[in-house]
Amino acid sequence: MAQTKEERLVLDKVRELSPERIRELLDFIEFLKQREEKQNWIEFDEWAMNLAKAKGFNHLTEEDVAKIVESYRKGK
Repeated sequence: MAQTKEERLVLDKVRELSPERIRELLDFIEFLKQREEKQNWIEFDEWAMNLAKAKGFNHLTEEDVAKIVESYRKGK
């Protein structure tokens, strides 16, 4: 797979770093990934809340939903 100009530039810059700085960079990359995942969950939660409101079941608590799911799984 051919590297883009940006990928080559990033790799060149990384190669200039000390091992300690590379570890810091990897930690920062992990932080960015986690922040992005958190944002995805926030967006999902907003979607779920809007769907619950639209369907008229936003009054249910998590406990209510758990009971409904448990009852469904038991075939009641």
